Amino acid sequence: MSSGAVVQIPIFPSSGFDGTIAFYSHFGFAETARHGDEYLIVEHPSGIELHFYGGGTVKPRTNDHAAYVRFQSVETLDQLYARWNGLGNTPAFSRVAGKIGRLHAPVDTDYGLREFAVIDHDGNLLRLGAPRR
Repeated sequence: MSSGAVVQIPIFPSSGFDGTIAFYSHFGFAETARHGDEYLIVEHPSGIELHFYGGGTVKPRTNDHAAYVRFQSVETLDQLYARWNGLGNTPAFSRVAGKIGRLHAPVDTDYGLREFAVIDHDGNLLRLGAPRR
């Protein structure tokens, strides 16, 4: 039996893969696989991998899909946020984000983590965090 690390990959709904790629590419994600209108995989150089299924009609304001990505160091988290903040706060990003998509600044929680969040154009929540030491 292997004692390798467990990898968990979130699977989100997508109202259209072209829009999903347009949104996530602003943060450096690249499409690695697409299976028609049924399934899409994107990866980030940091190692984050996201999967999407063709969700048909997705209601962004009531979408309750979410995932948490935990990093080992707050420095790594802060560096990622700094890159994403520079890439995400542009007019081009605003066009693909629509009314829903946004990047939330990091906060230090009372439970010992620093976290920031991305909500995509379909209302999917990706929260990222690391322990403060």
